[in-house]
Amino acid sequence: MSAIGLILAIAVPLTLLMLGAVLYNRSLQKKQARHNLARVIRQKAGDLLEALEYLMLVDNHKDIQSAVLERISELYDLAAKQAGTEAAGEPFDPEPYSQKIQAATSYRKVLKSDRELKYGRRQFSSILKALSLMAKKKVISETAMVEYRRYLKMTLLEREVDTYTEQGDVAASRGDIVTAANYFKAARKLLIEFDIQFPEKNARVKAIAEKTAALYRGEKNELPEDTVDNLSKALSKEAAAETNEFGMPTDPDAVKKRY
Repeated sequence: MSAIGLILAIAVPLTLLMLGAVLYNRSLQKKQARHNLARVIRQKAGDLLEALEYLMLVDNHKDIQSAVLERISELYDLAAKQAGTEAAGEPFDPEPYSQKIQAATSYRKVLKSDRELKYGRRQFSSILKALSLMAKKKVISETAMVEYRRYLKMTLLEREVDTYTEQGDVAASRGDIVTAANYFKAARKLLIEFDIQFPEKNARVKAIAEKTAALYRGEKNELPEDTVDNLSKALSKEAAAETNEFGMPTDPDAVKKRY
């Protein structure tokens, strides 16, 4: 065998081997990239599912919840497609959530603490972002998105105002004028600065202002003990180690027991 033939006999197999290794490595990289993308999509789906579960706890607008559940199902399906059959895992079953949405008849109107108020804002924000994306993808109409956005913003406002107002009522019933006034102030500020007009807005602002005035007239707000539930009691005992502009705690870790 000539020198050239010997070189070719060695070089060609090595070249093919190296080419195969490169192609295999690229295949692994693409597969890993798909798995990483699937993981990110699953995380987004999980976060949105958490937001939906919270929304189901504090509201019962079935159309919004069903639309969000549909989006969650799409995300889980997309994640499974990206991961491939060998790494797809258990498929997401939306039916239990759909049944729960349709069967719901009640929800919580007052939140548990300043911590849950912040948590609620975050979850509502996730729902609003999902609805905007669904409108861009024509899953829901622009009209529906605007309607849903308004409804959710109004719902969050109501939960916040109701929570602060009830907390003020509980504090007032105990003769704690400063704390009650701070919570009433928080409720009024939310209403006044809210960027959507609605018929009951001025009436609610005036009603809360009257509650504040009654505090300084010495009119103690007596509440029957059975109406001051554990939720309100927990709210009224929040410490003021660190407070916001209303004199209420802003650090979730400032109080050992918040719920």
